[in-house]
Amino acid sequence: RIKHSLCFIGFINQSFPIEHSILATRFKVCVLAPQMTRSTRNMILLGTFSFMAIVAVADALVNSALTQSDIQTIARGGVAVIPDFLPKDLVTAMRADARNLFETGSFQPDGLTNTALSKTEQGFTGKADRQTFCGGANWLSDLGDYGSRLEFRNKMYKIKDQLALELNRPSLKIEGERRHEITYNWYEPGAKLGRHLDEHHEETKGVKGWLLDSRRSVTWLLYLNDGWKEEEGGALRCFPRSNLSSQQVGCHERNLQVGWLHVDGEHPVFLDCFRSSGQSALYTVKDSSRQVLSLKDFDVPRQPIDFATFLPSEFGERFEQISTARLDPRFAAVNDNGGKGQASLLADRDEAHSMDISPESGTLVIFDSVSLPHLVREVTGSRQRIAATGWFHEDNTFLV
Repeated sequence: RIKHSLCFIGFINQSFPIEHSILATRFKVCVLAPQMTRSTRNMILLGTFSFMAIVAVADALVNSALTQSDIQTIARGGVAVIPDFLPKDLVTAMRADARNLFETGSFQPDGLTNTALSKTEQGFTGKADRQTFCGGANWLSDLGDYGSRLEFRNKMYKIKDQLALELNRPSLKIEGERRHEITYNWYEPGAKLGRHLDEHHEETKGVKGWLLDSRRSVTWLLYLNDGWKEEEGGALRCFPRSNLSSQQVGCHERNLQVGWLHVDGEHPVFLDCFRSSGQSALYTVKDSSRQVLSLKDFDVPRQPIDFATFLPSEFGERFEQISTARLDPRFAAVNDNGGKGQASLLADRDEAHSMDISPESGTLVIFDSVSLPHLVREVTGSRQRIAATGWFHEDNTFLV
């Protein structure tokens, strides 16, 4: 017992370096005092472990990179913008790393994939589309400046763990090869990216749905452009609600959001495809209870999908679908213009509730991957727009 206890004291010393003398002393008293009664020993142990829990939570809060305002903004469907997130020397090193990798041919054109077409049919080009470095096997391949990418990855993983706790998305903490995505993005002058969502409900993906054990949950972008000016273009345009949701967006009980209902505020509309009927239904959440909206359970059709057809006419324009064939080129149908889809061609749209974020050096941007449409405006200056971007993943389990 003493041997095991001394090992645990060592763990306390490593995990709680400031408080370890208090904790270790308490624990030694419990273990090494034979005259102590069981009830007294249990009381001291309980107090010790409670103190450890308080210290752990306090330490997480002190070292948190995101404020509570940031967390609430993300949870309610907004965009958290954190200027000067990275020290300038790391931004400089990563920008140099990206340039070196680009010059050695490590980036590939990577526009928005239209599900109606194969990737080779869509004609992505470096001049018009985003180019991406994924790092060969992974972000931490031995190409380029591995050390700077590792330092940045570790900083972002602290963000990931904070989001897992404070957004109540515990599976964000799970790690594994290719579990979370980190890339460099490169936009040449004239390049842009159409309006889109980063993640969709698996049931809307047809034969490509339910194939992976995780899904994109949180999107982030870190800009690497030194002295970027507004007239150079390339702003990230996001489309949050004019009034953020009063409840958490994106997912409810593993059912992903597909729209909004405008009734006394903004309410996320979720798609439940695990009904006892074997079909699906649309619902909102009120007072912690589901409020089914659809007239009856239905089978989710192939794209393009119009969920409004499954709702009572009384909802009318109060229901707004997030991703449609008109608004998201991933689901644009093949048109008659030479068989080409609309991927990479979707222009900026004059829609309500938009906000533009300039890609200024060191700025970190974070938002929910399911609920927030966005695009990248055309780069109008004479130099490249460079960023590190990525997605933190949650479990994506098909319930049976």
